Amino acid sequence: EGFLFPATYELPKKATARDLVQRQLDAFEENMAEVDLSYAKSKNLTPYDVLTIASMIEREIQVPEERRLAAAVIYNRLAAGDMLGIDATIRYEDGNYDEPLTESRLAEDTPYNTRVNPGLPPTPIGNPGLASIEAAAKPARSDAYYFVVKPGTCGEHVFADTEAEFNQAA
Repeated sequence: EGFLFPATYELPKKATARDLVQRQLDAFEENMAEVDLSYAKSKNLTPYDVLTIASMIEREIQVPEERRLAAAVIYNRLAAGDMLGIDATIRYEDGNYDEPLTESRLAEDTPYNTRVNPGLPPTPIGNPGLASIEAAAKPARSDAYYFVVKPGTCGEHVFADTEAEFNQAA
């Protein structure tokens, strides 16, 4: 998970699934080689960590301009040793992308539950595109610690520095 670069690929008629996977892997390597990982490395994050963060951004954020802010929230929470609270990780673990998550499920101690376990999940939760990878490598400079979807929008978020601001937005 995480290494199949999402793009449109033209393949010959007799191409196999293996051919497609190889093209996706090659495209991943080419794109990842262009990403400046120096900021992430300064925060003791590996390229795999960046890929994991990028996969969460890809699943959580629909508005392109918000990717770097979401990355900042993740970096801020990682630095504090706090839970990330990214529900997309639970959805990935369960394969549940449509049904509401129950309170009991959100409280379960499982490897991908970032509401109860601090730090990153064990693996990426999808195959992020270049924009999410770049955001994960170099987040916005922000003290934002929370984000919540704005009601009545097409997936826009409110980013908040404090729990009080978050609760008001929620």
